[in-house]
Amino acid sequence: MIDIIRYIGKDLWRTIENLKDVINNMNSYKHELCRITKIFLDSEDKYDELFHAADAYYNLLLKASGLEPEKSSNREAIYLPTGKAIGSVWAALCIKEFMRTKRFVAGIYKAVKTAQERFPDTRLHVLYAGTGPFASLILPLTTAFSSSEICFTLLEINPNSIESLMEIIKTFEIDDYVKEIVCCDATEYKSEARFPIHIIISETMLNALRREPQVAITLNLAPQLVDQGIFIPENIKVEAGLLNNKRFQERLNGINLSVEDHYFMIKKIFQLDKDTYKLNTEYKQKNNNCYIFPKERIELPLDISNDYNQLCLFTTIQVFGDEYLTHWQCSLTLPHKILNLLQQEKRVAQIDFEYIISNNPGFKHTVY
Repeated sequence: MIDIIRYIGKDLWRTIENLKDVINNMNSYKHELCRITKIFLDSEDKYDELFHAADAYYNLLLKASGLEPEKSSNREAIYLPTGKAIGSVWAALCIKEFMRTKRFVAGIYKAVKTAQERFPDTRLHVLYAGTGPFASLILPLTTAFSSSEICFTLLEINPNSIESLMEIIKTFEIDDYVKEIVCCDATEYKSEARFPIHIIISETMLNALRREPQVAITLNLAPQLVDQGIFIPENIKVEAGLLNNKRFQERLNGINLSVEDHYFMIKKIFQLDKDTYKLNTEYKQKNNNCYIFPKERIELPLDISNDYNQLCLFTTIQVFGDEYLTHWQCSLTLPHKILNLLQQEKRVAQIDFEYIISNNPGFKHTVY
């Protein structure tokens, strides 16, 4: 064996050794992804384990992608007529919200299993709008499903994110899964009819559906699903309610209060799902890309303690099936404060809310 090795050129031998290192690195990346995915798919919420898994997932993808967090261009947002697309660095950091990541990964996995039942013997086409630099919500699927079972169309508007995304695809060797990568505004994307879409994923939002283009993206993409197709999130509900700041602080300080003790829900004011575009055909265009949905009026209760004085919007996200993100579980479901009732010149009896799609989307409110 030694005699044979002597005949091999040093450069060639070095190349072989380097190739072995590359293969070993790829295997280690995949092995770590499998380990992390199993934790996210566990039916139990083991918070300490999830915290460390989310942190490990972020570091794994940061290394695999070559994303440079300190680079200023990776931090810059892109401003669209329908909302703000956050910079690559901030999109990547979303992974660290461990309950958010777990719920989406588990919900998407369950959605694929459901779609396989609805569309048997079909290679499922998954469209992911707003992948960020990592495509972190669908990457775990590659550990559970083969490329003959699912394929992806990946939409991302940020060229810097796409550059990192290409490295992710290369490092994890998932080229066979990727049908297409498109640098585009997902609010304007039109799919080809010859490539039916079975599942659409878009997680481009803040709490109370502010600033980012989740609503506009949903309205554009949902009609492009096949019949019985699945949109992720399955449902986003925004409700108006009153927060008791005193009791909320007591709960933060460890006093044993139930969640319901520190807020009072008044009424649902908006719901976003794949049928929203059908149910709101009357929403009107104000000017250019500014769209206004019908007003929703709430009546403030007369028989409630003055301690419930902070009017907030509460967001609940049904990712898919029984996978929910409820109040305070992540930044997407933190209450968004609207006004303090005690600071108003006169008693507030009614408030109108209307959702507006514009370059700064969100709810406008009028007090009566």
